[in-house]
Amino acid sequence: MGKISTYANASPVTISDKFIGTEVAGTPVNVTKNFLISDLLTLFQSNITLQNVLDAGNTATQSIILTGDITQTGNLTQSGGALTLGGTVKDFNGSLGNNGETLVCNALGQLVFGSGLTNQNLSQVLAIGNTATNDINLTGNLNLTGNIVETGNIGLTGNITQAGDVSLTGNITQTGGNYGLTGNITQAGNYGITGNITHIGAYSFSGGQFTMGATGTMVLGGALTCNSSISLTGTVKDYTDTLGAANQFLVSNASGQVTWQSTLPSSTTVDAAGDPSANADVIFYSASSGGGTVYLDSALNVAGKKVVLVRTSTTTAANIGANGGALVNGVSAKPLPTTLYSETTCISDGTDWYCNNGSPL
Repeated sequence: MGKISTYANASPVTISDKFIGTEVAGTPVNVTKNFLISDLLTLFQSNITLQNVLDAGNTATQSIILTGDITQTGNLTQSGGALTLGGTVKDFNGSLGNNGETLVCNALGQLVFGSGLTNQNLSQVLAIGNTATNDINLTGNLNLTGNIVETGNIGLTGNITQAGDVSLTGNITQTGGNYGLTGNITQAGNYGITGNITHIGAYSFSGGQFTMGATGTMVLGGALTCNSSISLTGTVKDYTDTLGAANQFLVSNASGQVTWQSTLPSSTTVDAAGDPSANADVIFYSASSGGGTVYLDSALNVAGKKVVLVRTSTTTAANIGANGGALVNGVSAKPLPTTLYSETTCISDGTDWYCNNGSPL
């Protein structure tokens, strides 16, 4: 046999072709035999694994195209380039996502399909965390069926424009500071309130109406200023948190606090013989014995206050005086008329009293 290099190359090579080699482990050993290329291919396929290839070198510049599955038990690191997903994607549980769902990390760091941020409702957001330092800008409506509890300050530097109705079925409780408004509140709709509004600051209205329904109660610890009209169809309490009785009216004291007082003059009946102290607008008096004095109570000594004394019986001498060191016509006591059914009128200047000499009714 000539030198191997002198033989022509076979082309094309097929798996049914043969080549000559040495069978090392045969009997006898080192026997020259023919080998099929197909048998050699089978040998290579059964003994060369991906691990053998990666051990030889795990870096390549060519693309990898797979038609089967990739099962990943370690970490997948994408350090550059783009990740393109042309097929379906399953989450950690092996589930496909529904329309609109996103991959969300659970407490174990596993990606699962859920509502995510694209269609997460407010309840889901607040369940994750209900505290934020950012501003809330709303272009729609805010509908409240519960309570608004404000423990801090509300500082508004702009305007509040309300063109619709505000309907509250709960309470507004302001336990913090004041409502600081440097702008305007413009209310073109109605405030429909079935709960209570307790306010310790001031309300100022320059237009529109403030209407309180028949089932509500308005308690003002501060000032209410209104340049238009206030319609009160419910109950109104005064500064002492007291409802007014029939025919009473609201009267302001020196501190600007209003209390309910009667529209009808108060009256009392006394016997001058006992030197009584009388506190009423009209004092009906008699004198069972002479020398007694009817004293005007110091609570009546308010500038402009008028008190009328009427003798209803007896003609015995009696005097009119005042408590608290006040004088009556410059003296400590002045005689009352003894004529039956006579009327004496006394007027205070806030310090002393001035009374006429009386005249019959």
